[in-house]
Amino acid sequence: MRLLAGFRRQIELVRFWGIPIRADQRWFLTLVLMTGITAASLNPRVGNWAASTVLGAAATLVFFVSILSHEVAHAVIARIERLDVVEIILHPFGGMTRFVREPPTPQAEFRIALAGPVASFLLAVIFLLLMAGANARGIDILRDLLFLLALANFLLAVFNLFPGYPLDGGRLLRAYLWRGGKDLNEATILTGRSGQIIAITLAALGLFLAVGRGQIFAGFWAMLTGIFLFDSATGIIAAVRAGGTRLVDDVMLLPPIVRPDTTLQKFIDELLPMNRRAAYPVANERRLNGILLLEDMLDVPRVSWRSTCIRDAMRPVTTDMIVEVGTTLFEAQHHMSRNGTGSLGVVDHDGNLVGFLTE
Repeated sequence: MRLLAGFRRQIELVRFWGIPIRADQRWFLTLVLMTGITAASLNPRVGNWAASTVLGAAATLVFFVSILSHEVAHAVIARIERLDVVEIILHPFGGMTRFVREPPTPQAEFRIALAGPVASFLLAVIFLLLMAGANARGIDILRDLLFLLALANFLLAVFNLFPGYPLDGGRLLRAYLWRGGKDLNEATILTGRSGQIIAITLAALGLFLAVGRGQIFAGFWAMLTGIFLFDSATGIIAAVRAGGTRLVDDVMLLPPIVRPDTTLQKFIDELLPMNRRAAYPVANERRLNGILLLEDMLDVPRVSWRSTCIRDAMRPVTTDMIVEVGTTLFEAQHHMSRNGTGSLGVVDHDGNLVGFLTE
């Protein structure tokens, strides 16, 4: 289990506009796999494995940059809609942009969801124009690679427009249902069900391609994508049902706040015996500085407790450790499951700490 958890561990690649862009180790394996497959398909024409590998790696990187551009488009429009973006995650089957909370209106949801497919369509057109230029100069291999990139971006846009959550088309459908009068949670469950149907269809198609047509790689990839999509849609439905329409305001508490300059020894002697918890908010003048986990504190040698301050043992605050009052419990639980602490600070609209949640 620890091996699998490490395999899914996320690594920050870069930041765009202050937004962390992360990928887990599965993504790197996918990068290597796609590079190898592309190089193998090019080698009969190139006649040199080193050159084929370089071309394959370049094409694969450009494709994943295209996926990243799709997600960045979501993030840019979200920022325009005054919605904070937590992170962009690249995974073996595409990407995902996470927000601090749900979009405030159906119109905002529609515009944010549509931005990704539009970006992919535009990239497909750009690659087609570059392909025409390569063709005019007689560079056949570059022409073929650019055509594949154009086709991949076109298919990415089309696939994402399928009307099932969490695909962009599902979010567009959710915005339509929301605007039509349905509750946001009800619309999410309906589009999640649609996502499950699409996932099952995709997995069945993959099985047919692998077994019935002998297209092992395409079929295997379609089945994996279907399984991943089904799991995501099922998780979203379960989370919505668990959270319902309840807000963090209804369940949050405010345990004793720990100051960052307090020593571990003082914390253990004076606060811990009366208020034993798994996590504590660390704040100064009502501003959350971080979260102290008992498991992290116990990693500090006992001889260092008197000289080590809380700020040196806590986990520094990140955007996914905070939500505003008025956030749904569903969204808060999603943050807690992702930020690695199992806890969450709740702030008012001025950024002051007013509550704390733990799983």
